[in-house]
Amino acid sequence: MKTAPFTIMALSLALSAGALEALELQPGQSIGVDFGATSPTNHFNPWDPSNPATPADGILTTVMDTTGTTLPGIGILFGGTLVQSVAGTTQDIANNPGFDISNIEDAVTGYDLTMTFTGLTPGQGFTLRAVSSYASNNIGAEFVWNTEHIVTDSTSTSGGTLALFTDIVADANGRIFLKALSQNSLFISNWSGVNAALLTANSVPEPSVGIFLFTGMGGWIFALRLRSKRA
Repeated sequence: MKTAPFTIMALSLALSAGALEALELQPGQSIGVDFGATSPTNHFNPWDPSNPATPADGILTTVMDTTGTTLPGIGILFGGTLVQSVAGTTQDIANNPGFDISNIEDAVTGYDLTMTFTGLTPGQGFTLRAVSSYASNNIGAEFVWNTEHIVTDSTSTSGGTLALFTDIVADANGRIFLKALSQNSLFISNWSGVNAALLTANSVPEPSVGIFLFTGMGGWIFALRLRSKRA
């Protein structure tokens, strides 16, 4: 049985296109998350656990980037213990790039807070920023990703409200898991507070995409050679 050159070409191109289509976030593209009741700006994705309209299971299945473009296949899962929203004025936003005042005006609190991005491309690199600040009260958090820990302190005026992870990589299942633990919390005993988060894509997983592209080009060349021989 002979395989038509057109069939080989179509299959090869489909594999190549599939690899590129799986890359949901391009370098420089960002996903913002805004906690609390204040309406978000800059197309941040809102989550207010105190609002009955918020999904009870803490899952956002419709996620958009900071330009307002919907990202099919990407989701955000939220969890934690006794999670609720609080309203208050934040401070020290000058050193938090990418965040508008309304995105960090309110916070979500709990004994521990978890946030998981799903549907990302495995092996893709990201920068993750998270803000923990509530008025002048000491309600910082200890942010944990993998084995890296960053402690924030909302009474600081020199950058202590921002947790910055620069070398985050999506795991083999296309997930990034972030946890915020209570740290120096005097406003609400042993509680942590998080105002907003911003996930920005840095790189593409070149090896996997390259393999598919090579496969696609190889199939194209093979099909052309078959056609030339028959001719």
